[in-house]
Amino acid sequence: MRVGIVGIGAISPMHINGLMSCGQEIVALCDVERSRCEAAIEKFGLSSECYTDYTEMLNNSALDAVHICTPHYLHAPMIIEALGRGINVLCEKPLCINEEQLTDIENAVKGSKAQLAVCLQSRFNESAVFVKDYFNDKQIIAAAANLTWRRSEEYYAADAWRGTLDKEGGGVMINQAIHTLDLLSWICGMPKSVIAYVSNNSLRGKIEVEDTAHGLFFLENGGTFVMNATNASAKNLPNYMSFTDGEDVLEISSNNLIVNGKQVMTDGGAPIFGKVEWGTGHAKLIREYYGCIARNEKFPIDFDEAKKSVKMIFKMYQSFGERLDI
Repeated sequence: MRVGIVGIGAISPMHINGLMSCGQEIVALCDVERSRCEAAIEKFGLSSECYTDYTEMLNNSALDAVHICTPHYLHAPMIIEALGRGINVLCEKPLCINEEQLTDIENAVKGSKAQLAVCLQSRFNESAVFVKDYFNDKQIIAAAANLTWRRSEEYYAADAWRGTLDKEGGGVMINQAIHTLDLLSWICGMPKSVIAYVSNNSLRGKIEVEDTAHGLFFLENGGTFVMNATNASAKNLPNYMSFTDGEDVLEISSNNLIVNGKQVMTDGGAPIFGKVEWGTGHAKLIREYYGCIARNEKFPIDFDEAKKSVKMIFKMYQSFGERLDI
């Protein structure tokens, strides 16, 4: 398929490598800084056209699909424009940054024959798939996740959109912890309500968004899951998640998997192990997305699935300690 990528920043190499690994043709790159496109073409040996205007790329490149890797506030308008032209879309998280954009994207999806997918790639991690399958016929009654990372003042200063409400849409929850929250709801089931608190503990006066968040989510079966996240740590620490149905306890630390206190091994006898910071599933997600298009099948992380994580986050931002329905 003929593919274009818009936004040639830090995450774009994951998409370029993923596309190359599954044999897709990258025919166009777009970024407001043309030099980024040129550098990517040289680094990866591409023969793509360079654009600095997204609409011009869509007009001139005869694309079958576009990957959106831009700052958060641009996701919704770019998704809508591509879907309106019948172009398949694979968008980086988050799907959008407010409820108005969510409604606009939903209308665009309903009016298009193209497929929209969102990069919530942690669902493809081996450990997450194991836990999902393990509890497939069981009822999880309690779960918890802790994301403890560091994002410095220099990190936010590196790009003007970071740390702003109108462009990033939030802080640690919508940018970093969204993957962890997505796994909680994917494995436990979509919660019906939440009580949450968010705060800026380390960069007051430097950023407009939260660096720390806590959410208590209430499940339909009477159970709960807890989400704790911070970017205020002195160092990045491994992500940690735990789940129980009241009998078995499964834990994920990074991508290491522990079942009732014992580490799970692969068929080859090696431990399930991944990077300290999650995000190793891009290639699998991209391969599956194009496989679904080729087979004329629905991709599993579509609008209906991707909207769940942002809806939970929007309610966390609105809660201020009040229990809100999701």
